[in-house]
Amino acid sequence: MPGTYSSHNSGTALRPNDSHRTQVFRRLCLMIGCASLLVLGIELLLADPDQHEARVAAGLAAVAGVAYGLIHFGHVRYVPHLLLGGVLVTAVMSVLSYGSVRTAVGFLFVAVVAGAGIFLGRLALLTTLLSSVGALGLLTWAEMQGKLGAPPDFSVDARVWITYTVTLAVVAVAAYYSGGQVREITAREQEEIERRHQAEIERDRSNERFARIFRTSPSPMLAQSARTGVILDVNPAFERCHGYTRDQVLGRTDSFLWAHEEQRSSYLQQLLTHRRADLPQVSSRRADGSTFEAQISSELGNDRKDRLVITTVADISTRIEAVERLRRSEERFAKAFNSSPLGMTIARLEDGLILEVNRSNERVLGYTQADFMGKTSLEVGLWFSEQERRDFVQQLRDEGRLEGYETRMRNKAGRWVPVRIWAETIDIDGQACSLAFTLNVETEKHREALLIEMAQGVSGATGEVFFRSLVTHLAQALEADMVIADDLDTPETVQSVAAWHAGEIVPNVRYRCADTTTARTMNVNPGCHFTQQLRTDYPDHHHPIGSGFQTYLGIALRDADGSPIGVLRALWQSTRPLTADMQALMTIFGSRCTAELVRLRRDREIQKLQETLEQRVTQRTEQLEYLNRELDSFAYTVSHDLKSPLRSIGGFSHLLREQMDPRMNDDDRDLFDRIDTSVLRMSSLITDLLALARVSQGSLQRMNVNLSELAQDVIRQERHRDPTRDVQVRIAPGLMANCDARMAHIVLENLLGNAWKYTRQKALAVIEFGAVPRAPGQAPALFVRDNGAGFDMARAERLFKPFNRLHASSEFEGSGVGLATVRRILERHGGHIRGEGQVDAGSVFEFSFGSDTAR
Repeated sequence: MPGTYSSHNSGTALRPNDSHRTQVFRRLCLMIGCASLLVLGIELLLADPDQHEARVAAGLAAVAGVAYGLIHFGHVRYVPHLLLGGVLVTAVMSVLSYGSVRTAVGFLFVAVVAGAGIFLGRLALLTTLLSSVGALGLLTWAEMQGKLGAPPDFSVDARVWITYTVTLAVVAVAAYYSGGQVREITAREQEEIERRHQAEIERDRSNERFARIFRTSPSPMLAQSARTGVILDVNPAFERCHGYTRDQVLGRTDSFLWAHEEQRSSYLQQLLTHRRADLPQVSSRRADGSTFEAQISSELGNDRKDRLVITTVADISTRIEAVERLRRSEERFAKAFNSSPLGMTIARLEDGLILEVNRSNERVLGYTQADFMGKTSLEVGLWFSEQERRDFVQQLRDEGRLEGYETRMRNKAGRWVPVRIWAETIDIDGQACSLAFTLNVETEKHREALLIEMAQGVSGATGEVFFRSLVTHLAQALEADMVIADDLDTPETVQSVAAWHAGEIVPNVRYRCADTTTARTMNVNPGCHFTQQLRTDYPDHHHPIGSGFQTYLGIALRDADGSPIGVLRALWQSTRPLTADMQALMTIFGSRCTAELVRLRRDREIQKLQETLEQRVTQRTEQLEYLNRELDSFAYTVSHDLKSPLRSIGGFSHLLREQMDPRMNDDDRDLFDRIDTSVLRMSSLITDLLALARVSQGSLQRMNVNLSELAQDVIRQERHRDPTRDVQVRIAPGLMANCDARMAHIVLENLLGNAWKYTRQKALAVIEFGAVPRAPGQAPALFVRDNGAGFDMARAERLFKPFNRLHASSEFEGSGVGLATVRRILERHGGHIRGEGQVDAGSVFEFSFGSDTAR
């Protein structure tokens, strides 16, 4: 590069730039010329006339002059060759002139070699060195052979010193300038090295930043050779996007990534032409063979020598899908907007300027699209006042959306009509706007008024009054000439429950429904509408009320199972087309009429059931009472008749024991003891059975009974029978019940007696009798609790069955009839009993004599 030294592998030395080189050579020429002239002058003044060294100095001065002339005329290239050649020739001539190689001119050979090393290349230096060595060798050989002429004069004078001085001065100057050049070149080289080092550092930093960006970029990237198209590197995003690993793509061209070859050809042409390529949408292929839409951006560096292509790939499938969804959404919105049966408008909230309207507004309020465009809602005159619009806008801003906002608006005819608005705030080009759906509810309001009037007319009414009010209001709502509500009396006949004709209620009629509009209506769901058919299909049909009708509308009244129970009919003496309002009114009034007819039918069925129910209940009660009396009498008789033979067995056994006592052994006495035990057990069972039978006989003598006193009496009896036991008994005071005192005593005897018996094996027995805590309004109840043997709840269903025991007779005596007797008594009082227990942890029995158990 200009202004610097460069090293070449050919062996040429460092060369200075042309301007500096010229200066150096000019100064050397002047110095050599001056030195030669100086030596020439000294030789002419001091040397002997027969010595010819002056001619050598003159020749060197001439060479210096020629070289200076070449420099002056711009031919610097061969100046160093000329000077060095001249000096070498001068040195040889000096040796030949002096006659010996041992003169001062030997320094000139050194100067020639040094100059060649400084100013010429490696080959020239080698040539100069060989030439100098060869010349000195020849001269030395010639001197040794005596061929150099007369012997040299080795005397020393001032000329020797001057010659050395001049030679050293020339070498010193050359060395000085060459050293300066070397230092300058070295400094420049050092600067260049430093600059290149900094450039390499910056390049490394740039490469590191690029590598970091390349690796961490969320967009897929790949680097390719511009010459071969081979993929050199890909980033992780590329691997995630395309499904290939880095090792799978390195060394391959990018053709397998393109779904369409023509797109790749267009891309390459654009890249080679403009050194960059931007394709907004191409189809790329993944590793699994699927394709996706991508945006490609590739670029070559500005330097033509840059052979690297960096490509960025953006998966725009999601964006394209979003754009397509947006397009379809906008298309659907446009279709919905323009085809909606509701009047739709888009207006600015700030000033009410109408931006868009659909065609349905003409049906809603009568305005065309041209009436709205470019105007505000106030300019069109939609709002009754500006304040009403401000209220609407403020509420919409506060809530963000409005549903069923009711107000009034002026239609194109100038009449104020009630409307219902559904609105939502939307943003259009940064401006708050409203998307509003407007519905004209004038007809609905009119219908609501009719329904309210009808509801007020029939509210609280039932039966005949209801049906008369219903047909009257329906006739007024439909502007009908006759309205009849019929009840299907039998499958063949119909009985009207109310009829309105010619402005008044008329008497009810019964008629056969075969081949009539009534029969047709009951077979069609939901109903029938006739105009021309009324005259053609039923020409001979005579209505039981009125005549000359041209239009018929009827609906079937059906029960919950779908079977017809009646018909609601309206007739006109003029032709009336069927409208939605007529259908709606008939459906609403028909539903109410059906409910009332169903109620009347249920009332009639209930009345019939009530008329027969009391008789059936009385008969059944008498039968049950008779059976109970027979059963109780049978049980009492059997129990009573069993006692006599049992007493005989016990008496005879006692007599036989007394008579045979001296002759009996221990086994015989044991047998008699077992007979006595069985007789006593059988007697106890019969007694309990009689008690169970007695509690079912006779009438209850209800009175207020102090149950606490009865319980104390039962405990006194138990303590008297078993005075050795220490039992802790807790009886709540003042427990009252409305019951039969004798029966209540039996209940407490059994419950407290069981508690006393089953706590026998407890060291500290506890028995409690009290009232169960109840919330206000709940039936009162009592309880008996103990900490005795308890029972297994898995067998609790056997507690109240006669002759069922949960414990072995060897553990606790008893017949198993006591709890059955308790339940029979409590059930006769209208009460209940239930028990809970846990083995070895006691039991509790909760019972009641009815609603007035405890107070």
